[in-house]
Amino acid sequence: MKKSILFVDDEIRLLRALSLSFRKKGYEVIIAANGQEARRKLQENEIDLVFLDLNLPDVNGLELLQEFSSLYSNKVFIIMTAYGEIESAVSAMKAGAFDYIVKPAKLDEIELIIKKAHSWAEMKQENLYLKEQLKQHEAANGFISTSLQMKRIYELIERVSPSDATILLHGESGTGKSLIAKLIHNLGQRSQGPFIAVNCAAIPEQLLESELFGYEKGAFTGASASRAGKFEAAQNGTIFLDEIGEVPLSVQAKLLQAVQDKSFIRLGSNQVKQVDVRIVTATNRNLKQMVQDGTFREDLYYRLNIVDMHIPALRERKDDIPLLVEEFLEKHRRKFKKNFHISPKLLTVLTAYTWPGNVRELQNAVERAAVLCGGEELSIQDFPQEIQGFSKMDLVSEGQFSFDNSKTLPEQLEEIERQIILNAIEEHHGQIASAARELGISRQRLFYKMNKYLEQ
Repeated sequence: MKKSILFVDDEIRLLRALSLSFRKKGYEVIIAANGQEARRKLQENEIDLVFLDLNLPDVNGLELLQEFSSLYSNKVFIIMTAYGEIESAVSAMKAGAFDYIVKPAKLDEIELIIKKAHSWAEMKQENLYLKEQLKQHEAANGFISTSLQMKRIYELIERVSPSDATILLHGESGTGKSLIAKLIHNLGQRSQGPFIAVNCAAIPEQLLESELFGYEKGAFTGASASRAGKFEAAQNGTIFLDEIGEVPLSVQAKLLQAVQDKSFIRLGSNQVKQVDVRIVTATNRNLKQMVQDGTFREDLYYRLNIVDMHIPALRERKDDIPLLVEEFLEKHRRKFKKNFHISPKLLTVLTAYTWPGNVRELQNAVERAAVLCGGEELSIQDFPQEIQGFSKMDLVSEGQFSFDNSKTLPEQLEEIERQIILNAIEEHHGQIASAARELGISRQRLFYKMNKYLEQ
């Protein structure tokens, strides 16, 4: 679809030159010689971008900009002004202009601003779309997803939460198993009771039994007083045993009793205690294989696996990535009081990345980007090195150019360099200094490369 531009200026010869040049470049061009004509053209045509001269014969350009900005919030306005009127241009920026250009200007300067403006407009539209999508897909319980797999999981959560059935969550690390466990608790009949989470992998083997079931005074050296365990702390609520595959065989027998009979004996005691808890467990290991290998009790496995839920990796539900990015950004907007946004191109890179650490890795990457972001627009260099490296590798893997056996190696390397440079300039919306920093070269060197490649 052609991008449409409205040029508003009282210099007819300039309008004709701009119209001819940019129509040849593939744009739809509309011209107006005064404010009244500009009003009519905006009403009659679908226009994306407006170049507006500050000095018009029938109206003050700044007043016209203020009028248009309030009427057409979805359009991008760029001010054209003569040299020496920079103060007026600054006022125009405050009134809603995206940028300004000083006349006379070269066609390539105007085209660069057009590309920057369109990129900004797309980014603005994409962020508005993501915010709307987030509102539509965010359930009352904070479950955010648009993928079919996660919607099915949510439906299963709604069905099993009211019961006391033991649930086993399995999937890779970072997929959100602990959040789902908490959601199960919140939707169940025990939501007013405690939710006690235990990371079994983080507790040394010799301490795990006493952490889970408690101990009596004198049970071991240093036990100067009796202490209740996590099961007692979860009375009338839910106990979530994360990394259940890390529980040693020596503790599994006692855990089986707690799961099966809701009873246990404190370390150093002979008294059986009863407990009323719901048990949810999670693992990133293959418990069935562990049963076959003799490292996990078969009877315990089947008691834990009354209802099992497989939580898919983030790379298996890429449709959720834009929504998750928007959710994390919204939190950081409130935290830092900054209107963070992200370009469609960068969002495409994040969506294509494999995220071996899943949602946790994505959350950490977005937080890092928000902390390092100098302004409000996140850029690729704000993200970890592995994502930056993936972005550059992606130029080849996503087919932005292909190898041509008819060209020499130097010619093909030049094409790769040209594509990387043009992508960096586009990502930074024409800001040469920022693009040069990302590329690791001086501004002078980048200008030289631009002059060389933009002639091709």
